[in-house]
Amino acid sequence: MSENKRTPVLDDHRRIKSKLVSPFNNAFGPMQEVSWINMMIPELLWIALVQEAWGPRRGVEIITAFTRDLRAGDPTRDRTIWAAAGKFASLPGGVLSSIVEGRSYRDDLCGPLAPLHAHYPDHPMRELTQAATEERWLQDLGVLKALVGVLFDRSSTCAIMVQATATWLAFDAERLKVSAGLALADFPRIEDYPETEQSQRIAASIRATLNQMFGDADMMASGTDWPTAFWNRGLELEQCED
Repeated sequence: MSENKRTPVLDDHRRIKSKLVSPFNNAFGPMQEVSWINMMIPELLWIALVQEAWGPRRGVEIITAFTRDLRAGDPTRDRTIWAAAGKFASLPGGVLSSIVEGRSYRDDLCGPLAPLHAHYPDHPMRELTQAATEERWLQDLGVLKALVGVLFDRSSTCAIMVQATATWLAFDAERLKVSAGLALADFPRIEDYPETEQSQRIAASIRATLNQMFGDADMMASGTDWPTAFWNRGLELEQCED
């Protein structure tokens, strides 16, 4: 009888000195301790607002068109992952409004940010809200609070789709590449979340990838005080409601 040769369980790991390193850590480096609530929610809230208004698929189309225009407008912006809101603080005044001027997606992008601008007037993307031409968007603080509340659960469908969009922006900027065989190589299947096991594996990889990228200023971390300012302003708004 011929024996079936079994593939070793850790065959895909790479030995570095005395340690076995997983494919993920070999590709992205050691994991970083980054807070989803304290840092990432404020940075990605603008994506959540756009997707809440139009749904994940249309939201991705709008955000992709905008960030591609932003990267194309200046060679120095071409390698930036425009996911974290704080990244936009580095742009000179007038750039954001000029990028969306005359674009078909302008109001679809800018309008949903109205409640953010109404209650956080110093947010890094305020130029976009000012560029909106329609006034039909609600500015209710309750809408904003409800969305943030949903995002607190990082594994919720809403939060996963927001994180998937941020990850997609890294792919689109050619700052993220993955090897065949990793869950992220099947990235488009995240749209099936949470119904399939594969989509759940992809979601786990997305969360781990963002932990790494938000720990690196050259990737997604903005290095600004926007997350802290967001939560401090939230405390002020809570006091106003009492």
